[in-house]
Amino acid sequence: MRRWLVLVAILVVMGGVLGRVFWRSWRGRDVVLITLGTGRVVAAVYATGRVDCEDRATLRARVAAPLTALLVGSGQQVTEGQVVARQDAAAAHLASERAVGELDAARASFAQAQDEAARSEKLARDGLLAEDAWVKARENGRELAAQMAAMETAVRIARQQESWTELRSPLAGTVTTILHRAGDPLREGDEVLTVVDLSNAYVRVGVDERDAGRVVVGQSVRMVFDAYPGKLLLGNVWRLVPAVDRLTKSTDVLVSLPPDRPPLQLDFTVTVNIVTGVVEDAVVVPRTALDGTGAERAAFVPRPGGHVERRVLELGACDEDRCQVLSGLAKGERVVAPLPAGLKDGDRVVVATPPAAARS
Repeated sequence: MRRWLVLVAILVVMGGVLGRVFWRSWRGRDVVLITLGTGRVVAAVYATGRVDCEDRATLRARVAAPLTALLVGSGQQVTEGQVVARQDAAAAHLASERAVGELDAARASFAQAQDEAARSEKLARDGLLAEDAWVKARENGRELAAQMAAMETAVRIARQQESWTELRSPLAGTVTTILHRAGDPLREGDEVLTVVDLSNAYVRVGVDERDAGRVVVGQSVRMVFDAYPGKLLLGNVWRLVPAVDRLTKSTDVLVSLPPDRPPLQLDFTVTVNIVTGVVEDAVVVPRTALDGTGAERAAFVPRPGGHVERRVLELGACDEDRCQVLSGLAKGERVVAPLPAGLKDGDRVVVATPPAAARS
């Protein structure tokens, strides 16, 4: 008895489902129709970018010596040539003093050699000294002069290396990164800190290579930074980088920033619209009415008898909300929008009353 009850229940449920399917098929699907009008379409390439700049420098240790003092902090403004850090100069100072001592000794030897050469010349002219002895004294003086010149160069190098223990900022800007602290041992080439000048900052935008052909220098750009969501900034395409990243399949586009921009930081994220074209008084269709992908797009229009026809369209410029219709539809015609899932050519439909927001 229970099996029969279960079987009857299953049949009732299946009958209800089939009945609803048949009812919907016979009655038609509920759709909303809108009438096409004209409007302005702004075609754009949509991408994200970040704040970048060329004026940045990372200070590196030029000698191997511990860092004895860090004179600036993160976020601090510095001027060009300002001393921002110091290394232990004891070894460099000792080397400089040793070079100066060797130079003083060389100068004394050279002076003595000059005196000997002068005496030898006088004695040779008086016939009291062999000619070869005078020549030998003169050559000795020349060798000592060359040695003294080399030691003078060594002194200049030693003093210069001693000055390298003072790290100076190569540009005016802001300290963004500190990589070592006082007391850290440094090897030659170790990075100490980074200085950035954002006065000439720009936005680096990664544009998909499929859109790269639409972007040219001088195009208008609309930008909204994540840090300033309510502020729209206007810029222009400044440079195009002729290279494509193999991983992201994107190419870099550099965008100039307006002079009245708010305070920015390196690597701030920004949403970018690169305006590639503007069409006035275009016949427009909402994106919600379009079926298909890529170049193959279509819309559904009503026809007598309560059915819809799938009509292939030729589209022009598109923005985020709508597209320009070049052929396939005319102003005043009605289309289904939004499209219900699975709508096909020839389906029976029932026109529903649109919500108040849609009617307005």
